[in-house]
Amino acid sequence: MRLTRLSKNTKKRIYSTTMESEAKVLKDIASIYEFLGNQNKTIQDLYKVISSKEIPEYLVSVYDRLPKDDEVLLALVERITSLRESALDNIFNKYKINKDLQDEIKAELLGIVANFYGERFKEILIFIETNNLLTPFFRALLCAVYEIGIVFNSFFACWQKVIFETNNNLIKKYNGDVQKILHLISDSIEVSHSGEVSDRSYSVMVENNGKYNAVAYCAFFSSDFLEFDRVFTKHINILREIHEECPHLEQKSRYIEYFIALKTALLQDDVGMLLESWREVDEKWLQITSPLQVCHPFEYYEDCLRRSVSPEWDLRISRVYDNTDIYGDDFEINSSSILGFYRDFSSLLIDTKCKSSIEACVSKSLCNVKTYGGLPMMFFGSELNGLFSAQVIPNDENVSKRFGKKIFYFPDRILLAARAKPFMLLQSITFPIEFLEFYRELIFFRDRDWCKVYEISTIGHEFGHILFVEDDSELVMNKSGEFKNIEEFKATMCGLIYYFSKENKPLLKEIIYSLIYRCVSLIASRNDVDITPYYCESLIHLHILFESGVLKYSGSFDRECVALEVNIKCVDRLIEIYTKVYKELANIYLQKCDAKVFLDRYVSRKKDFYESASKEVSEFIVDYYTKYVEIGQVIDFTSKDEWIKKYHLLGGV
Repeated sequence: MRLTRLSKNTKKRIYSTTMESEAKVLKDIASIYEFLGNQNKTIQDLYKVISSKEIPEYLVSVYDRLPKDDEVLLALVERITSLRESALDNIFNKYKINKDLQDEIKAELLGIVANFYGERFKEILIFIETNNLLTPFFRALLCAVYEIGIVFNSFFACWQKVIFETNNNLIKKYNGDVQKILHLISDSIEVSHSGEVSDRSYSVMVENNGKYNAVAYCAFFSSDFLEFDRVFTKHINILREIHEECPHLEQKSRYIEYFIALKTALLQDDVGMLLESWREVDEKWLQITSPLQVCHPFEYYEDCLRRSVSPEWDLRISRVYDNTDIYGDDFEINSSSILGFYRDFSSLLIDTKCKSSIEACVSKSLCNVKTYGGLPMMFFGSELNGLFSAQVIPNDENVSKRFGKKIFYFPDRILLAARAKPFMLLQSITFPIEFLEFYRELIFFRDRDWCKVYEISTIGHEFGHILFVEDDSELVMNKSGEFKNIEEFKATMCGLIYYFSKENKPLLKEIIYSLIYRCVSLIASRNDVDITPYYCESLIHLHILFESGVLKYSGSFDRECVALEVNIKCVDRLIEIYTKVYKELANIYLQKCDAKVFLDRYVSRKKDFYESASKEVSEFIVDYYTKYVEIGQVIDFTSKDEWIKKYHLLGGV
């Protein structure tokens, strides 16, 4: 075959056209990002419904079946704005709503949330089409994500009912004895044809004559998966036919290969092939570095027994491309800095037979991490029950040591949500006024400092997940089903200890106050199954905060003084204890001990929930949760607008 040699002028024209196309796409992404930001502000403005009493039409049918007060209305609004059910669960608890009505309302609200955001996603697609933004390939990709997402919404509603009912029945039958249940259902754990035991599940547990076996999602939820087959086939064919204008950004071939692998994994009915099929998906996905990132099922928080991977599906738009971070040139937490920290810290720890192989795995994962700061653009399935503040994926260390990981973080969304929510009465009777004033000032008037705190606490957390683990760490350490319940604490400790090890700590008070606020707030999630790992993390933090003297409980929420005393002067003692605990925890990981060995030092398991092993912390948590049930959805007497006005009058920003 004769090859045509291109002239220099032709090459220049092609290069110039490509650069112009890329510049247009990046400019379009900025326009879409701005549109999304304004759309999110409008969504957060739903909190105004509480004072106006103008109930949105889509919430009327639910509101009419519940007590008529601001607390109920706030819980319903939060189901839309924060996507979480925790406030609603508290309302059910407080007003003793019967279980059948609870289930009915939750199912209806899931549909309402899906429709509410579905309409917003359509607005995004119309905005892009009307303004001729992006390329034909990207526009087709967005349409594919949306249509596939509708199928994920249907699948999630069925999946949630089956997984929760099966688990709840077992936990109730065996009085919460997780170890006994894990032994009973051991035959339902997925094993590949090569004999590898999976540390997560892409299947449903089915009982047959007292024995439990695994059935692949596609076989159990057959009608939804016939629809997956149809919609993936349709859109793969469409994407194939579209001309690629910006190969560097669009990455057409990589996206098509990813979609094909994803279709194959979803339709895989051989349980012994599930692990390898989904590894192929992760591997293809990690090759995509586009500023538009599609994300598939990764997480498994809801199922504490078999770690069933939940049906999540979304599209994320980046404000970060090629690791150029617009959130601040002084961001210092990155692959290189964390790898240096890890090696220095690890050198202080005991030698184990796993230490060198773990370090090799960690080093390879860190060296291949790509970071993306941005916004969720469209989301479906399990994400209708809550979005991430940040995320590091995939969870498969076998894949990551070869292909790396991606870290996503969403500071714009998190800060907007923090500013939008009303001040709550419970916080005002829990924390000293100086604490609240300082914390609120950070949120409302110190954007750059807030971003630095977010970097240390949240981006540092995501990097922290990578440390001290290799291929089989989770499987080996999860013998008692507690791995996730120490892993979130381990992750947060990375950012904290990294920061504490610095000689200069300019935002120390801000970081400690933000940590305290988060840990106390998480007590409200005591009974939320998918939040349990974070709740357990908060129990460990509170144990240490109380032990150091930084926190002290006054003994009651009913006195004139607030419940907590905060003594920042004890911070040196706090850092000392945290450093000691992190070393102990890292040694647990290096020895691959059962996670329960560490968790039992700080947390004990009751039948229905976890509690602190510390008497003082336990008393505080019990009283706080009791108060949360009573006034958890009561808005503070001081409104947010009044506080901001007063802040300015007193000489604030």
